Amino acid sequence: MTHRRVWVYFLLFIYNAICYIDRLNMSLCGHTVAEEFHLSPVALGYLFSSFLWTYVVMMLPGGRLVDGLGVHRMAWIGAAVWSVAETLGGAAVGFGTLLLTRLGLGVGEAPAFPVCYRAVREWGPASERGRAVGVIAAGALLGPGLAAPALAWLIHATSWRWSFVVTGLIGLVWVVIWKALVSTPERTRWIPEQERSHILAERYAGDPPPAHGGVGYRGLLRVPSMWGIAISQGCAIYSLYFYLSWLPDYLETARHLSILRSGVFTAVPLFAGSVLVVLVNWIGDAVLNRDTMRSGRRRLVVVASLVLTSAGMMIPFVDSVGLVVLLTILPISFSQTVTATNAALTSDLLRSPADAGRAFAVMVLGGNVFGLLAPIVTGHIVQATGSFTSAFVLAGFLALFGSLVSLLMTRQALGEVAT
Repeated sequence: MTHRRVWVYFLLFIYNAICYIDRLNMSLCGHTVAEEFHLSPVALGYLFSSFLWTYVVMMLPGGRLVDGLGVHRMAWIGAAVWSVAETLGGAAVGFGTLLLTRLGLGVGEAPAFPVCYRAVREWGPASERGRAVGVIAAGALLGPGLAAPALAWLIHATSWRWSFVVTGLIGLVWVVIWKALVSTPERTRWIPEQERSHILAERYAGDPPPAHGGVGYRGLLRVPSMWGIAISQGCAIYSLYFYLSWLPDYLETARHLSILRSGVFTAVPLFAGSVLVVLVNWIGDAVLNRDTMRSGRRRLVVVASLVLTSAGMMIPFVDSVGLVVLLTILPISFSQTVTATNAALTSDLLRSPADAGRAFAVMVLGGNVFGLLAPIVTGHIVQATGSFTSAFVLAGFLALFGSLVSLLMTRQALGEVAT
């Protein structure tokens, strides 16, 4: 039997990579933009987090649109919106106009993760769910890892403005390719009939969905598991956005590296993480069976990954820059592993496919409520203390708290009974 569905996973991997490249771009430009526009660390922190304001506001509407319009439509619509906003960032004339383009980026990216996670649920048999989500999630690290040195060189050789233009145009190219090639599994013409039948038979673990048409946001939020997933996701995303937003600036200001060396050193943990997120979720699929998936046993992977994420709190206490870079592999790799594993865990616990976009939207919303605070809180900490130490420690303690929440709260099915 063929496995042509992997091309859909690959396009979503690229989609996720572009999404995170556009986020990281602001971080790589941050030091240069701050000098040109005379911004304080607090103002820079707000600029780093600004796309998350509209991202969070649009998350629940975005999840509902994914359920209503379908993955294949919302993927290209969202990517088109965020890519145009990214391109316009290159024309910013000050803090205000650059802020507006980042808000536009957040609007377009809001459906991105509900799109990815629901796509895996629609296109993949349950037995490959963790691997598929892991591969797609790896794009969030491998894409920026590949792009960080190239963008750092582009900023150094030309200006930060060209980095916005180039990354925005890459997203628009993806829109054209996706729109031309991908529809639903039922209607995508290049999928052979035998593979199509296999996808349709196995994508919900072979179980018929419940008779009701979904429980909606209210029904999902009545289950402790939904809150446990959202909170643990938030603790992971706090660390991820802290590192993605502030690591280049930390390496330049606290460790006195050039922008070129900062870009290269930022890429190292991103490359390592892209491998680990796939490997960990592949192991999860290998050791879980239908019953352990349905009972939420995948949460143990989330718990272990959050404990490893917390090791980042040691970074400010080591002297060697090389050791700093090695230590950043743990929080960046395993915080992203949590985001992928929580998506697979949500699918494991979810009973009605009609609620898929909404459940993933709640998960991502929980993550990004915490995430939008990370750049802002860090900016205030750095300005108040003149140091990054407390920021690293705070991220580590949040990761430990998230591991406890996941262990205790993510045990019940989601949307099993209509309310």
